[in-house]
Amino acid sequence: MTSRPRVVLAHDYLVQAGGAERVVAEWAKGLDARTIVTLAYDPESTFDAFGGLDIEASLPPWLASQVERLLPLLPSIAARTNVSGGDVALVSSSGWAHRFRFQIPHLVYVHSPARWLYAADDYRVRLSAVRRAGLSMSTPLLRRGDAEVMSRARAIVANSAVTQERIRRAYGLESTVVHPPVEPVAVEPEAPARELPREFAVVVARDRGYKNVALACDAARAAGLAIVVVGSGSETLDDPAHGVHGLGRVTDAQLCWVYRQAAVLVAAAREDFGLTVIEAALEGTPAATIASGGYLETVNPGVNGFHAASATAPDLADAIRRARDLDPEACREWGRGFNREAHVERMARVIEDVLPRPVM
Repeated sequence: MTSRPRVVLAHDYLVQAGGAERVVAEWAKGLDARTIVTLAYDPESTFDAFGGLDIEASLPPWLASQVERLLPLLPSIAARTNVSGGDVALVSSSGWAHRFRFQIPHLVYVHSPARWLYAADDYRVRLSAVRRAGLSMSTPLLRRGDAEVMSRARAIVANSAVTQERIRRAYGLESTVVHPPVEPVAVEPEAPARELPREFAVVVARDRGYKNVALACDAARAAGLAIVVVGSGSETLDDPAHGVHGLGRVTDAQLCWVYRQAAVLVAAAREDFGLTVIEAALEGTPAATIASGGYLETVNPGVNGFHAASATAPDLADAIRRARDLDPEACREWGRGFNREAHVERMARVIEDVLPRPVM
């Protein structure tokens, strides 16, 4: 009987509570991985699940919150970040972790090729004119060698068919699709401190231009629903008089409560997978989304949601109205198909394939 390989995890940076960070947290549980190598770690800004693990961060804590401002320097910092101490490294990357210096075999799980390099229009929406100009000037440097370091991986895994195609375009490399693991965000829900309307839609999105929160809000209003916006930076959108309730970052227990109480999840982002659609489904809440990106894989029309006929507020509002009539148990059953056990089983097979074969 062979022992389980010792897996070391690598991730761009642990400074936010997003879908990629949730995936890494699920890997730590499912693969019994205790070490995460990363560029930066801010325990106050990411999931509590990382608190009991060995986090090896390249940057000092006082720079963690400024990591994205260091974009032109990150390739060289990443290239000096060593990953060792196990049998294999499982790398979570949407920008930098695949550039680390690996002393052990590694495979890369790509959430998306770096948006600031390969989908710059999405990323630059929220930047000032000065930062947009700086990013444009540094893009050739940031891209230099990116495909070459990605090609060093023993295997490349994409989180969706959309990402698989983006990897092909960005790097000229093939990959295997394994959807992310999705589990209920909490066992026991907890109501947020503030009072919310009896009926509301929800959108879960951090402060990123490509998340397209404004369209989600407009569609909810057109459908006659207030909307709760959850995610870092969303508190600046708070406008209860016009039906928008920006909660900012919430706890997992509070997010669970919002998912359960919402009439529908609305999603209009340019997403590679669309994790929140499945998280909501697990709580019996259907989704109304635009018909593109990862939503084509996370929404089963007529089961856990509907796609809008076009990316406009009237059509998304129509999808909201239709989704509200769907069966909560059918949503839950669809969501269970993306569970951690199934994901870890598939990833374990990929890991086994990249490990050196014993000499007979």
